[in-house]
Amino acid sequence: MTICHETRQTPVAAVCERRRVALVSLHTSPLALPGIGDAGGMNVYLRSVAGALAAAGWRVDIYTRATSADQVARGCDAIGAASLHYLRAGPAEPVDKGALAELAGDFARAMLRAPRADVVHSHYWLSGLAGEGAAVAWGVPHVQSLHTVAAMKNRDLAPGDTPETPRRLASERRLVRAAAAVVSVSEAERMSIAEDYGVEAARLRVIHPGVDAVLFHPGPPLDPASLPGPLRREAGYLLMAGRVQPIKGQDLAIRALAALPARGRPALLVTGAPGAGHLEYAAGLRTLAGELGLADDVVFLGAQTPARLADLIRGARLALMPSRSETFGLLAAEAAACGVPVVGSNTTGLRSSVVHGETGLLLDSREPALWADAVAKLLADPAAAARLAAGGVRLGRERTWERVAAALVDVYSALVSRAGASPAS
Repeated sequence: MTICHETRQTPVAAVCERRRVALVSLHTSPLALPGIGDAGGMNVYLRSVAGALAAAGWRVDIYTRATSADQVARGCDAIGAASLHYLRAGPAEPVDKGALAELAGDFARAMLRAPRADVVHSHYWLSGLAGEGAAVAWGVPHVQSLHTVAAMKNRDLAPGDTPETPRRLASERRLVRAAAAVVSVSEAERMSIAEDYGVEAARLRVIHPGVDAVLFHPGPPLDPASLPGPLRREAGYLLMAGRVQPIKGQDLAIRALAALPARGRPALLVTGAPGAGHLEYAAGLRTLAGELGLADDVVFLGAQTPARLADLIRGARLALMPSRSETFGLLAAEAAACGVPVVGSNTTGLRSSVVHGETGLLLDSREPALWADAVAKLLADPAAAARLAAGGVRLGRERTWERVAAALVDVYSALVSRAGASPAS
């Protein structure tokens, strides 16, 4: 395999003292555009935390499965000072997610041809199947992050959605019990792992994700000419971003919009593409909008680049997060950092990303009329919206990726110290 070389000039003595972390993301590349397929908040997390860990002095290698001949030929890409390695495991093409567990062994063996790490941090259960094997072979600690807990997700399934498999549940349980440490992104995720999988509190650490302040911050209004026609109306628009799938609740956002008074009603912007197996749901959203008389009020734009998404968030009056379950809800934190109040479901990880009454509102009900009432009251009360906006900006400034990296370094360093190993070469 091709090995990426460091791009920064570092004194030899300093290089010898630096620790190396392997971040494993078998099923999705950190460079994949969020909102398409399996790409979402975890991809943003990996890109951001890799750069922050490198800035903190660690050598950072990210490992993902090669899905094209071009990736195989390149071998690796740079993400700032971190290296993203494309490993051969199965065919160099997209593979159905349900078959990826069978490729974990090949992926682990490919990792072992790379430089030995001091600690392996796997992200998602499929990554854990491979990362754990590499960590055992290298004799180094294995850290596991699930990002989505199957047991928690199954409790909050949307009607008609497919539950996670017994194999995934059993694999997650085994991985988090065997890991040297488990890093969760929210208190809800920590509680699920502790209660559903029986992991002792001493090995669980909650580290909330950060927000990229370069992208997500308050700013001037968008040029109306850059927006689709319905979004230019005087009442502005509400925004819902993320993968289009039942658990995210785009249907509830549309029904809530229909429950608002027609006169002076804002538009609704829905960004993101259908998740795997949810093309029918996505098509049904357009049908639903038409049936409710909202064909000219709901705009579907598909997945957006991070910079364009940040612009669209800044232009919104409110951000909606009617998810049935979120491990954290990174988009809610990003919207708040842009000074856009969030109206979300009072569920799971959204309780960590939205501070009720300070950065947004959390609703217990899934009744469209109650969502419409909450939205209407905020739209009619600029002072209340401004207070929530200011609270979101303050929280966004505190939630930096540098803080996340510092907390991870604490976890990694403690494990490496207990292992007593010399730094990896």
